Amino acid sequence: MSGAQQLLDQVQSLTRIADLEAEPRAYAEHLAAELGAASTIAELDARDERLRLALAAIDTATERFVRIRLDHALAADTSIAAPTRKVFAATVLSYAGKVDVLETRARDIAARSAPATSDQIAAMVGDAARRTLALRDAVREPVLGLTARLAGEAVPAADTTARDRRLDEATRRTWSAVRRDLEAIANQPESITTATATVRRAAWPDQLDDPDPALEPTFADLLEMD
Repeated sequence: MSGAQQLLDQVQSLTRIADLEAEPRAYAEHLAAELGAASTIAELDARDERLRLALAAIDTATERFVRIRLDHALAADTSIAAPTRKVFAATVLSYAGKVDVLETRARDIAARSAPATSDQIAAMVGDAARRTLALRDAVREPVLGLTARLAGEAVPAADTTARDRRLDEATRRTWSAVRRDLEAIANQPESITTATATVRRAAWPDQLDDPDPALEPTFADLLEMD
């Protein structure tokens, strides 16, 4: 298990959540230390998959974090039963930017058995969701930044390879797709979550980039070839 994943897996209490809130960049820092250099397509794809799964792991952990908060905040409450809390936790990502909708649902459920405290219960549910979603953003942004930086750094080499006339056209076409995908990720790192690198590349139109003039064969090269 990687150190980055272990860091998330160890967050099983409010105290651990607070530790992560204090150092939200720690996950991305662990991840960056674990990622090796990537120059071949296989290496780039492997790194891409690590980053894609790292972002997915944050979402999975987010569900656990909000469940921990809800169980703690509603420890003395019986109006929001455990199965309902589990549903709230499993769907918390869908409430990003609209936690008020979750609060309304929590209030409606709580009002059936505890109308006097339904507003208070709803507020606690909303607070747990907002704080957890804020933590998700704080942990996620550095990973997206790392993703964009690594993709941007890989673009020049991919571009050079795609324009190298010494390579066969099929190889150059593949590297052209690699380069375009890296550029897209550098500009919009969240696009890495849409599919694997192989699937994303396949969606790019087939393209043969113009050769790099610096790599054009010289007269001396042509003589040697003869």
